[in-house]
Amino acid sequence: MNTTIQEKLNYYFPKFISKIDKASDEYKALYSGIDCLMKKDLSLAKLNQLLNLCSRPGISYGFYKYYFLAVPITHPYPVNLIETKLVIDDLAKRDRITDVDQLEWGLKRIMYDALLYFGNFLKAFSKLHSMSFEDIADFFKDKRFDTEKLLMRGTIENPQRISKDDRFLISEMACKTYEEITKIDETTHVRIAIEAFKELEIAKQGVTARILKIKAKDIAEKNNQGLLIDLLLDESEDIIKSIDDVRNMYSGQFEKFKKARNIALKNTRLYLSVINDLDLYIATSMRTRDDFREVATLSETILNSDKLREFNLRCFDPTLSAANHHEDKGLIECLMVKRAKILIYFAQHKESLGKVSEYAMALSLGTPVIIICPEDEKGKELLDFYKNKHPLMRLVDFKTGVVNGALITNKIDMVIELIYRILSNKMEYNLEKKENREAYYLLKEALTGSTCRIITDDKMLTETFWNYYSPD
Repeated sequence: MNTTIQEKLNYYFPKFISKIDKASDEYKALYSGIDCLMKKDLSLAKLNQLLNLCSRPGISYGFYKYYFLAVPITHPYPVNLIETKLVIDDLAKRDRITDVDQLEWGLKRIMYDALLYFGNFLKAFSKLHSMSFEDIADFFKDKRFDTEKLLMRGTIENPQRISKDDRFLISEMACKTYEEITKIDETTHVRIAIEAFKELEIAKQGVTARILKIKAKDIAEKNNQGLLIDLLLDESEDIIKSIDDVRNMYSGQFEKFKKARNIALKNTRLYLSVINDLDLYIATSMRTRDDFREVATLSETILNSDKLREFNLRCFDPTLSAANHHEDKGLIECLMVKRAKILIYFAQHKESLGKVSEYAMALSLGTPVIIICPEDEKGKELLDFYKNKHPLMRLVDFKTGVVNGALITNKIDMVIELIYRILSNKMEYNLEKKENREAYYLLKEALTGSTCRIITDDKMLTETFWNYYSPD
């Protein structure tokens, strides 16, 4: 038996090859198939005879052609970029499988598709093996994004901008603080600021807004209100001489709040008006001014990138949106997650229930999720934890049972490239086996190395999962 061919077959069919009895019909069929490959003549008729000898159903000419003889341009990803020694251009001259490289390329494609769209090799083969070429092509064409439509759809009215330095004023904490007051002294943070000013005045210290914030935060933290002070107190170096100066400083902030919130409420109506065609949802948690600035900057970097400009992206940016009631906010965000083509998750040093819930909803809907971690040391730890250790970086599509794994990076350029590849149907993958496992398969996204699909080799788990997840 040819050693190279046997090694290839053992990689793709380890349990079958390892248990095969040399006196059985299966062994004779395997030997006969390898002999056909050596003679450059593994035809459809011969392959079906071998499958039947192994007590497996034969395949249609359409299946044989689609996976071993053709490079379909309407597949959801570019099949010509699958790692292979096969010279793809030579396929046009072939009417059968003539070597092990061609066989391996076709088997990889079948396995990629099983992992991506079925979650189970048997389910994929059962669905596809008897279909015509045209039916298989149509089946996978439906899995594609309509890139041409995205490029041709034109522009829309975009959300009104809010200064990056003022976006913290549309936070829930700012709204709760300012929404129902009639006088600035009624707000908690201004009362604390006045108290801090009085203490500094008694100590005969010169007072700037920055010094006032430090003192106010010290007072606030005793009552677990430090986050409020972090968010709303001013950070300038202006000299403050009186309590009236404190009031005036925050009267100006109150006016900015009203203006920013009014714009954000109008923006939400605009977002709802394009809900039928939403591309990106930004999932984040923002507690400080710097959080708002960072998310705003990253969002603008994505939307203004040359690589994505032609798509005229519709993106829900939470730093530009507000709702009249927190219950409405929850409904709006659930709808946006449901409709978005891609969810971008900003991993930060502190996570939140809301952001994690949005991430989980998206993965469970089968939506592509891209996680971007900070580039600092803490961010590198998060990257490693999410990419290599956390079990819930891969959830299950509730409709299909297929594993859906997040794509994890700390590079904004990679986020942009991933969005481009997803919307252009140009995603690339690599097939690997879990270390020291015979038949545990991982499909990894090529750019980030993130595991996006798995098929386990645990027989009981596999049988139980599919018997009860998808009883039909």
